[in-house]
Amino acid sequence: EEMPAEEEMPAEEEMPAEEAMPEGDVVNIEFWHAMGGDLGAVVDELVARYNESQDKVHVNATFQGSYDDTYNALLASFDTGTEPNITQNFDLASQTMIDTGRLIPAWQLMEKDNFDDSVFLPAVKDYYSDENGMVAMAFNSSTPIVYYNKEIFEAAGLDQPPEDWTFDEFLEYCDVIQEAGTEFCVTLGQVGWYFEQILANSGGLYFDENNGRTGRAQNAVFNEGQGVEVFEFLTGLYADGYAPNLGKTWTDTDAAFIAGQAAMIFDSTAGARGFQESSDFEVGTAFIPHSNSSDRNGVIIGGAALWLIDAQDETLNDAAWDFMKFMAQPEQQITWHTGTGYFPVRGDMDDNTDLQAFWAENPNFRTAIDQL
Repeated sequence: EEMPAEEEMPAEEEMPAEEAMPEGDVVNIEFWHAMGGDLGAVVDELVARYNESQDKVHVNATFQGSYDDTYNALLASFDTGTEPNITQNFDLASQTMIDTGRLIPAWQLMEKDNFDDSVFLPAVKDYYSDENGMVAMAFNSSTPIVYYNKEIFEAAGLDQPPEDWTFDEFLEYCDVIQEAGTEFCVTLGQVGWYFEQILANSGGLYFDENNGRTGRAQNAVFNEGQGVEVFEFLTGLYADGYAPNLGKTWTDTDAAFIAGQAAMIFDSTAGARGFQESSDFEVGTAFIPHSNSSDRNGVIIGGAALWLIDAQDETLNDAAWDFMKFMAQPEQQITWHTGTGYFPVRGDMDDNTDLQAFWAENPNFRTAIDQL
């Protein structure tokens, strides 16, 4: 699995949000995150909103770099005693985060606080749960989707992609697109995240023990069955000239799509806002395809969650938990979703009138939720 686009792309250096330290009896909480650029600006907006909403807790948010950078900084901080109270860590780090033994699992605080975790989307809740309950507070969840250039599709005489399409059906679209004059059908980085997600959508497993859900994963099992079919599809995109070989860089694949060099791109739903604002053409979205021999099985959660590091101090832990709850509230999730493209982690927001109006105007932001 790989990180969504925004986690791999270089981000500008940022100053910690809300640098001024408060005075008095206010509890100070350190929050490390991996959201740079425009995403970081939305994080800072939410942190400022929390700090202004009450006078008991002050959160200092600090951008640590990519997901990998943030995770490695956390591990290093354990050795120096400089760990934050809250860290944002990506889906890949879930088991290793648990293994540190330095966390307070979210379910313990939920029980203490009578917090109802049924508000979360089932796929999100299940992803961040062990046998006891949720181990982290879901925050920024994403999946890969297909973005497409509506002008190129129209010029090629194509309608929007079907909701459920196989590899062969995807390649049929590619043939029509390239015969109509577009250089490449699709662009995507050579990263494992797409393999993992298309494998899941095709009903395959990455590891044994049901991907580590029924027991500790011991062996990779993707080199058989669906895994082979998915790998052959992805490598064939490059070998058969459907996709340019741009390596692992997200910026180059994004640029090829925005320039009209390719009609489609596989990318994170977190890029919805960026593609919509950066493209000179109308952008559409679709589900990722699945293998010819399977039904559509749905994708798995990407992105990251908020993890509470045990400060060995109930006051600090309770203050950190208060901020984590705030970030999961509907108002904050709407701001995050509409400002980025990450979908709301709550499952009780479909009837929210503000979201309904937003999705009516911005249907691309809804695709990832429906794809689950």
